[in-house]
Order: sequence, then structure tokens, then C-alpha cells
Amino acid sequence: MRTGAFEGLLNEVMRFPGVRGALVVAIRDGLVVDGRVHVGVHGEAVAALAASLYRRACRATGARRGQGRTLELEAEQGRILIAGKDDLALMAVLERRANAGQARLAVRRAAKKLVKAGR
Repeated sequence: MRTGAFEGLLNEVMRFPGVRGALVVAIRDGLVVDGRVHVGVHGEAVAALAASLYRRACRATGARRGQGRTLELEAEQGRILIAGKDDLALMAVLERRANAGQARLAVRRAAKKLVKAGR
């Protein structure tokens, strides 16, 4: 799953305890562009679901193209953080024990760098 194109951004997010995966996702179709996940994490399935929910949340809130957006999904076993702008987003899969605040900041920082790299 790893191409190395976004390795630095993925490493920024993966360095925190409890982060089980970091993925760069194409928002339109939910495909993984680049990513790192631990064994047992189904990156492609999580990316497709999160991208779909992200698109729907952006439509529901009236977010326009070009605006940076962040979505956080919480479940019994952990959470998914996704932040992006326009066509690409950075997503993190967290265990329940992960420090969500640290991971949230890391995802937002990496997403800003992702947007700048895409220009």
C-alpha cells in the first residue's frame, strides 16, 4: 500500500502511540493514494467509508470547495480523523488509548502540508 510519495507526512502522524494507520485518500472515490497501516487494519475499506462520510458531511454543512475541513468519527474501538481540502485528505486510524488531541493536531498539520504539496 505504500508508495513513499507522502512518507514524511505519514510518519508525522504514525509516530504517536495508539495510531494504527495513516492514509492519504482521494476524497472523490475513497481510494488510498499512499498509506501505512498496522496488521489487522483494513486500510482500503476504512478509507472508502471515511471518504464517503467526509463528502456527505461537507455537503450537509455547506462547506465549499477550497475550504479546509476536518471530520472526526468516534466508535467503541477507537476513532478516525480525516482532514483535507479539495481532492486529497489525510486520514488517521486511532485506538481508544491514543491521545486524540495530539493525533488531531498532527493530522491537521500534515493535511496542510498535503494541500501545499498538491499545488
